[in-house]
Amino acid sequence: MNKRFPVLSSLSNLLKIVGWLVVVAGVLYAVYEGIIEPTQPNHRFDSGDLFQLLSGVGIGLFGLVTVAFSELIGVLFAIEENTRIEK
Repeated sequence: MNKRFPVLSSLSNLLKIVGWLVVVAGVLYAVYEGIIEPTQPNHRFDSGDLFQLLSGVGIGLFGLVTVAFSELIGVLFAIEENTRIEK
């Protein structure tokens, strides 16, 4: 937790948690739509299933971008701390 920017630090931690939850949800959705649902009886893989599978992958990628953004905030905190001039 950064002492000088507590709100931004909390936001970074919140984004990291939400991002990983979105990644997990996207991967589970893609696995269900791409692997589990097409194996059900009387079901065949069509364009709607492909769209749902790609949507799950997109959701997972969005979660990864969110996690990367939260890590970027942490990197900027580290840069700020290492370049601060002590008086």
